Amino acid sequence: MVRSPIPTRSSDIAQDRGSIGVATRRAAIAAMLAATQPGWLTACSRSNPLRIAGHPWPGYEPLFYAKSQGLLPAGLDLQEMPTVTASINALKEGRTDGAMLTLDEALVLQARGMALEVVLVFDASKGADVLLARKELQGLEQLRGKIIGLEPSTLGELMLAMILEKAGLSRADVTTRYIAFEEQEAAWAGSQLDALITYEPVASRLAGSARQMLTTRQMPDIIFDVLAIKTDAAHSHAEILRQTLKAHFQTLEQLRRNPWDTAYRMAPHLGIPAEELINSLRGLELLDLVANRSYLARKDGHMVDVARRLSVIMQAAGALSAPAQVETLFNDAYLPGDAS
Repeated sequence: MVRSPIPTRSSDIAQDRGSIGVATRRAAIAAMLAATQPGWLTACSRSNPLRIAGHPWPGYEPLFYAKSQGLLPAGLDLQEMPTVTASINALKEGRTDGAMLTLDEALVLQARGMALEVVLVFDASKGADVLLARKELQGLEQLRGKIIGLEPSTLGELMLAMILEKAGLSRADVTTRYIAFEEQEAAWAGSQLDALITYEPVASRLAGSARQMLTTRQMPDIIFDVLAIKTDAAHSHAEILRQTLKAHFQTLEQLRRNPWDTAYRMAPHLGIPAEELINSLRGLELLDLVANRSYLARKDGHMVDVARRLSVIMQAAGALSAPAQVETLFNDAYLPGDAS
């Protein structure tokens, strides 16, 4: 679902009400203020906006909700994509400057030569990513010889590798079938699969016909959703980025203070009932400004340790050919001074 364009701030020049002098003075004042305002208010930033791509996902919804509330800066172009793959392709092809994606995807892009900075951690998966199985399957070891569906993405491959390790199985012991996220419910209903690696809201929708075998509650501190921006774009749009992150934390605080009311307002964008959104959010730890400062700190930041561990797992799974360069990936410089 695509919402209306980002609201822009109106001019401060008065309409002609028979007082040309007042209008002229207001125009002069507006011009002087514009000269002293941060870059995100200038005509240059509007003609060359910071472009950020994202797809429907509960953890990203506070930023999309900020758009609907008119809280985003005029120099931001928030691009709505159908899937994370579409966001990543836009990043690769130069059609966007940043993307909402998982940390593992950011590591792969960096390994392929893209200069990126992770400037925000949206959430940590604490049950939102799951392995579902037919109810007759009682344990992970029974996946041997079965058909496992997964999204064709780095995240899908990472989840599969961790599941097989826990099951004591190899890739040769199972049959994998790649299924786009938007097609997973139909594939499950059609009995094409014995197990499915998926995430919310599909996980909740299939709960009645599947057994939840494993979730990221049993694999903590592995799956994180982040905002990754191309380094040159982050530097050239620093104030726009800072104001964008501030808007995100403002709506996140609204969700924390009034979860049901805010969820009812957010849910239509995701195309799900508010109850389903609330249920999906129970599997995520949404990280506030204080947590982001701790995670993204250049010295002793938690994300550096997380990324190192993830890099080892991804190398073992064949997703990375060498250790990730995690020391230069995270940047807390764009976090706002406060979220109010």
